[in-house]
Amino acid sequence: MKDIHIGSIIKQKIKENSLTIKEFAANLNLHSTSIYHIFKKETIDIERLKIISDVLGYDFINEIYQTQETEQTAPKQTVFMTIEVAADTLQKLNLPDEFLILVKKQN
Repeated sequence: MKDIHIGSIIKQKIKENSLTIKEFAANLNLHSTSIYHIFKKETIDIERLKIISDVLGYDFINEIYQTQETEQTAPKQTVFMTIEVAADTLQKLNLPDEFLILVKKQN
């Protein structure tokens, strides 16, 4: 569960649901200042997270924690593709200069 700041994600989901902090706090039977403390937390009690999930209509446990766990255990695959492009066509593609420099170095 590395690199997850649950408070930030909760804050984002509140915005996505167009809730005010006061409305969200009322749904949790908390004071608004308690919500700001939640925003600062990197971790949270699982029971509280379940309640927050219900209020926001977002399954934090499945969508964040289990997805990350799957990503960590799943083997990563890299796919490479080669495309042959004429030099004059390459300029017309409006690619970033950094990419064009790399392509030209390969030739």
